[in-house]
Amino acid sequence: MDKIGRAILAHLARDARLTWQELGRQVHLSGQAVATRVQQMVDAGTIRRFTVLRGDLRRHFVTVFMDTNRFDEFESFLQAREEVESASKVVGEGCYFLTLACEDDAALEGFTRDLLRYGRYKVSSEMRRTKG
Repeated sequence: MDKIGRAILAHLARDARLTWQELGRQVHLSGQAVATRVQQMVDAGTIRRFTVLRGDLRRHFVTVFMDTNRFDEFESFLQAREEVESASKVVGEGCYFLTLACEDDAALEGFTRDLLRYGRYKVSSEMRRTKG
């Protein structure tokens, strides 16, 4: 990615509500050129999704240790759960690393109860956000 692409991402990370024209002025491109660049980043997978992160939800970080090799079934389970903000298959400690956004402890408990079909887990909870 070139310097302008990195600048576009940095500006969007700070304020995703910028219009293409406003963003273009900041990176010295036309609004149409910025829109084209953003679409190219989406097509390339650099930008994977546009989302709203609710600040009123509590974040939990779950390391999953699979007891089964039903990875496709597990990943379908994750896709169907709206509290899963992100999920990554990892190397190192555990098999998957999840970020959950839950309204309350009952939602976390329900998710982890359903998770037991696939394996064990370890949960860490966010105290406060320091960036982003």
